[in-house]
Amino acid sequence: MQQRWQLRSAKLAVAAALLCLLCPAAFAHKDVEPKDQAEAFKWMEEALSSFKNVKVTDQYVLYSSAEANFGIALPRLGQIAFVNTRKYPYAFCTNWRDYAHDAPDHICWIYKKHKEAERFAAALEYLSVAAWQQVKAQYDAHYQQFEAQLKPWRDAAAKPAMPEAAREHQVLAEYAFKEKDEEKAIREYMAALDIFPTWPEGQFNLATLAGEKKYYELAVLHMKEYLELVPDSPDAQAAKDSIIIWRDKLSTLMAQEDSAPAQQQQGKGSLVNTAVKSTKY
Repeated sequence: MQQRWQLRSAKLAVAAALLCLLCPAAFAHKDVEPKDQAEAFKWMEEALSSFKNVKVTDQYVLYSSAEANFGIALPRLGQIAFVNTRKYPYAFCTNWRDYAHDAPDHICWIYKKHKEAERFAAALEYLSVAAWQQVKAQYDAHYQQFEAQLKPWRDAAAKPAMPEAAREHQVLAEYAFKEKDEEKAIREYMAALDIFPTWPEGQFNLATLAGEKKYYELAVLHMKEYLELVPDSPDAQAAKDSIIIWRDKLSTLMAQEDSAPAQQQQGKGSLVNTAVKSTKY
């Protein structure tokens, strides 16, 4: 999935409490901390040097092995832990959890790679905090743009027609949904709403899809926008109930992150940069 919906915060003022839940925890190893983003990128690339196609950005990390492609959505991370597994002699692992995924992910290194393993964990923490902050700023700016168009739309006696460029994305979104390609459908709905944000049906459909994919903060955001566009719609109460449920699910997930033991999933297979398969972005 593309980086633009690798989300960890909500932009609405009413979601301020949710944002606090999403903020990554303080560093567990302050003695090993990158001085800036450039150094974090460097540490990440060095730690993943045995992988192929490594790409590190401010929102995601991509890498691949001969068997699979892997992706880390930085704004969604929690429970990052650097662990000596002791299952094998001096094996070091970094564990993390993407709250949109059912299982935690990890990469393990043999003892000779201890430095890279620890720096990987530190860089992952640093970049996840920065990614969350960037997403929050982007959401705030995006919502201001939505508000600027909301009042003229409400006041208009005749609602404006959907632009052709937005309609093209609508067609692609609906076709992708029919083909059970939810990720593409989400992308196309987002593209349509970038052009035509006062499209209530698109807001509702995107929120529903995001909720089904466990992108709860994205779901809350767009269902709120739907309700601002059509507050008196017949399904308004159901939409409000969905927001309550999504917020509760996310709160529950984050509470589980905070209470779970740091030492959990151990490395599997070879201990030289072993990875659990992640979603391809």
